[in-house]
Amino acid sequence: MGYEVKKEEMTQQKWDEMKRIVRDEVCSECGAELTIHTVAERGTIEVGCLVPGHHGFIERETYTEAFRRGTEVHPAIQAAIERKMIPKDELGRAMNLLALRYPDAIKAPATAALFIMDCARLDLDPLISPAEAVPVAFTSRKKDEEGKVIEEKITIQMIITEDGWLSMAARGCKEDWNGPPRTMRLEEYLTTLKENEGKTLEQIQVIAKEIKKSACKDENAWYYLTIGRSKSMTEDAVVPGWFTARDMKKADSRGLPSAQEPGNQARVRAIKKWVRHVYPQCRQRMIELSREWYQRAEGIKAAQEYIDAEYAFISLPEGGEEQKQEGEPSKVVAHESREPSAATISPPLKAEKTQKPAAEAVEGEGFHIDLTWLKQSQKALKWPDETMKSFVANRYKVDDRGALTEVLKRLTREQAEDFVEEINKRVNKQPSLFG
Repeated sequence: MGYEVKKEEMTQQKWDEMKRIVRDEVCSECGAELTIHTVAERGTIEVGCLVPGHHGFIERETYTEAFRRGTEVHPAIQAAIERKMIPKDELGRAMNLLALRYPDAIKAPATAALFIMDCARLDLDPLISPAEAVPVAFTSRKKDEEGKVIEEKITIQMIITEDGWLSMAARGCKEDWNGPPRTMRLEEYLTTLKENEGKTLEQIQVIAKEIKKSACKDENAWYYLTIGRSKSMTEDAVVPGWFTARDMKKADSRGLPSAQEPGNQARVRAIKKWVRHVYPQCRQRMIELSREWYQRAEGIKAAQEYIDAEYAFISLPEGGEEQKQEGEPSKVVAHESREPSAATISPPLKAEKTQKPAAEAVEGEGFHIDLTWLKQSQKALKWPDETMKSFVANRYKVDDRGALTEVLKRLTREQAEDFVEEINKRVNKQPSLFG
């Protein structure tokens, strides 16, 4: 079973998604071409491999993608690819090429130069096809009482594409890189589980709707799973990504491409999440840079909101969910033991001013946080002090200098209460994908 739709439920959007899968993907098990075909006995239209029992899709890798991920290609092909790449030693020429490729975003030399420097730091190329990074311009205008613009500020923000994340993992973790993951829709994944053997399409769809409603409060969301492992892993990591009706409405109102391919957007989100889970080195490389981007975007609310949505999650370990990341997958299956469980974590926060603090606690103004609870939570989430500091600084906009306890003392009582509630929520979500 691949991506299967009842004939009477087929829409133009679903048909377009099937055509995209055939164009861009191959069978993850045998590498064969995928086809769109009818299943007469079930009255459905399906896209998938014709070999019975084969599940999942994997990207149709181009020469450029293969080369950027460390595979040897013919010297002539390599030379052709390198001619299209951004010039590393000619900044002026690089800016001109970038402006030609992205005229709506690249309009000022200063912002173009910053974007090129960021690409160089991450070893991403915005000129090859498919691009690994794409610039997006955000503008803030200050007006006087008469409505005339008296000040304009422009910042360029980077979108790291699916290919960019995979390339970073392949080049940054050469010894551990094990190829791109396979993907499949939630409904197809459910059919591969032993407990669902013999169930009809209708029964599978009911289960899928319950999972979607629990995960993202939208039983009709586009929902993909990304499955794969690094060479050092013994079992696959299964990571979800979704795109809800709410996401669709926002994308449509802003004229974003994701509104045209919502299924593909869910797949891309799952792949990005999978990369940062399986190859955490990629996440670490992004932490400092994303902070710098946030500072550059000071005064431009739209840009900062975008950074929160697109990159705040990179500072969070596997299983975390950034509240500002709408539509982003919230849980991860890693098939690993996680301890201690949430049940072993004691009540962490005492906000009453009259109550005596615990023997070991972070004492703030009007609150104290139990250090035993904090350490147990960090262990359950696999968050070192630096990750926890980054989370606190990003979420509550406090100074992250000093030890973790010093950073936590800078919170207000209300922020401390929110912090404890949020950490407990993340710990409780650790064990499963569908809970």
